[in-house]
Amino acid sequence: MDAPTRPLLELSTRDAVRRIAGRYLAAATKGLSRLENPEDPKRLHAFRVAIRRLRSLLRSYKPWIGRVAGGQVRRGLRELTRHTNTARDAEVQLEWLAGQGASLNRDERPGFNWLIRKLDGRKRRAYRAIDDHYAAQAAKVAKRIRSRFKDRDDGEPVAYREATAGLLEAGASRMHARLRAIAGADDVKGVHRSRIQVKRLRYLVEPLRKELPEARDAVRTLGQLQDLLGALHDRHMLEDELARDVEDAAREKARRLHALAIAGRRDALARERQRDERIGLVVLAARARLDRDRLYSRLRKDWSGRSGELLDQRIDRLLRALAPPS
Repeated sequence: MDAPTRPLLELSTRDAVRRIAGRYLAAATKGLSRLENPEDPKRLHAFRVAIRRLRSLLRSYKPWIGRVAGGQVRRGLRELTRHTNTARDAEVQLEWLAGQGASLNRDERPGFNWLIRKLDGRKRRAYRAIDDHYAAQAAKVAKRIRSRFKDRDDGEPVAYREATAGLLEAGASRMHARLRAIAGADDVKGVHRSRIQVKRLRYLVEPLRKELPEARDAVRTLGQLQDLLGALHDRHMLEDELARDVEDAAREKARRLHALAIAGRRDALARERQRDERIGLVVLAARARLDRDRLYSRLRKDWSGRSGELLDQRIDRLLRALAPPS
């Protein structure tokens, strides 16, 4: 799929996007093969990043690539991502929990262990669902993308440099608007929309890293902002999870108490009454809330100040570097 190895900035938008898409498809294929190795801790992440980059690429450049970014392709890529969301979310939550266990007391441990078992089971089931059918669907989407890039392009060629500069300028404006619109630490929708926009901007710039030092600087700073917004989004997800878990644990405990009482197992019933998973879950929920507030404070302090100014400067320098040679 790759065009001759001329710099991307010398290509038309369609040719540049075709080359970049080829790289992402190769990375997705390699990532998919890694999913079979349970010893590879980054196996899911590698595949998801490749698919996300490809989705963002086709979405951004749709005006110049037409059918390549048509409904079938976009739906296919969206489904590939959605199919792995459960496993990814469980992994992120388990990673956060791994740093909490050592500081919990005896009464709080049952809830912690209960949640670990629940999330680990969910992750294992999600990985088992990524079967041969999933791999076949991924191959089908990749084939469709490659085939559509071979279609004749009757439009007037537009330089990749020009198209990217326009997308970067508009995307940076949207990013600032969405960041300003975040109403507070509990604004789930506002944080999510900002995170998505920052991610799209970063993916837009990433292919230029080898050709422009200004792109490398911008990607580095956008990545820091994306990581912070991503952590804040993950705490929102965790808070929702823990709210449901407190209710689930209460129902499970009620069923166990009822079964033991009916069976006449008094000793077991007494032990069960002393153990309450909800204590640990509530403590974890409070910690998640504190972590969320800390992340939000950092977002407002850093990115309304020096870090935000640095990002603006780096985007401005990149836009100047993308200007047509005089």
